[in-house]
Amino acid sequence: MAQLLRKIDDEVYVEYGRFGLADTDLDPWQTPDPENYHFTAAVRLEAWDGEPAPADTSWTPVQTASFVATSGVVHIQTMMESRGHDFLIGPPLFEYGVAMYFRVLEFDDEDANHCAEAWLLRLWPIRDAFDPLKHAVPFQYIVRDVLGHPIGLTREQLTPLPAAREVPVPVSAVEDWVSTRIDPDGDTFESWLLSLQRRLSKKNITVHAWLRARGVDIEDGAELTPESCASQSRPGVFRDALIDRYYAEQMGRAAVPRRILDEEQPVRGEWLRERADGERIAKELSRAGSRPFSIPVEGRGAEHVPPGISLRLWRWEDDYLGGEPLDGGLTVDRRILAKNPVTRQVFVSGIVTTLRRNFERSGGGLAWYVVRDAEPHEAARVLCAEATWEEDPERRRALDEVAREKLEEMYAVHGRPGN
Repeated sequence: MAQLLRKIDDEVYVEYGRFGLADTDLDPWQTPDPENYHFTAAVRLEAWDGEPAPADTSWTPVQTASFVATSGVVHIQTMMESRGHDFLIGPPLFEYGVAMYFRVLEFDDEDANHCAEAWLLRLWPIRDAFDPLKHAVPFQYIVRDVLGHPIGLTREQLTPLPAAREVPVPVSAVEDWVSTRIDPDGDTFESWLLSLQRRLSKKNITVHAWLRARGVDIEDGAELTPESCASQSRPGVFRDALIDRYYAEQMGRAAVPRRILDEEQPVRGEWLRERADGERIAKELSRAGSRPFSIPVEGRGAEHVPPGISLRLWRWEDDYLGGEPLDGGLTVDRRILAKNPVTRQVFVSGIVTTLRRNFERSGGGLAWYVVRDAEPHEAARVLCAEATWEEDPERRRALDEVAREKLEEMYAVHGRPGN
């Protein structure tokens, strides 16, 4: 039987009756109610470890589809760039199934903040879809002073060469990934609830009764969510419950900078949303006992590395006695690339999995991320991509020749520099 891993309740403003799921190849969908054109929709996203049973009869089925997710973190996206919260559905570069359900909501016309309709999206992983020839294609060739652009080779021009290289593509199982299992020792709401239920069941006490004994106003059978289990009501500064609860937590720790408090509410809300989502997903991507650490990311794409993605990173470290890592991290496929005997430092690389942006560190042309050492199935993808596209001298000469032919074509159309 499929298990519900996590869920999130969101609201998005929908324009022209169309919205979609970002960071996937799933086509946008249209509301089945032709009278709804611009409206606010209540959306529940659910992540399951397998195909779930149909929803109850209060929901109307709309469609079932499959898609490939890029990072495993998605959000609802509307036509005019309105967006919902980030939500972890599972591993990156997996094929997923989604079952969509819909219902019209009754509301009072005097309620300016009403939701016109509700959507339920149940998502589950189907299979590992990683393919280095599709998902790890090298960046474009860089040529000085050529029309101000790099030379882009098509996938067909690139793939014949490395495709002949026999590199086994790793195929992971759904259960290999931390994002498809609830860790009872993890620091998430789901793990807390699972641990609590196991502990109370031994005493024949329900979670609802336990919560009431601690001052939570909750009835038997009520849905258990972070909101319903909270001992205190949220402050009500933001309509979005996730942002409002996070705002209360941060204000209690005096963790919201004055420059943010002085901003208008939409700016404050976006600042809080990014951090609330980032911290929540980072916990969901970490097993109990994993050791996150912070590291700068340089080079192409450094500003846009989504959580859950594994990659090789580099940094200078102090050359500690015995060769110990700087902070206990960067140990997977660890390689010493250079040494500086004067400063007694080493330049090392290793494979990590990103958890979130480091919101406390920025500037200096570097993007800082909180990461953890990659697990074996995560590192296997990076090593496969590196081996697939490794350039020996003959392969590099052949690719360079293809790029030069493309360059001559560009010259023929646009002329040579200085002409």
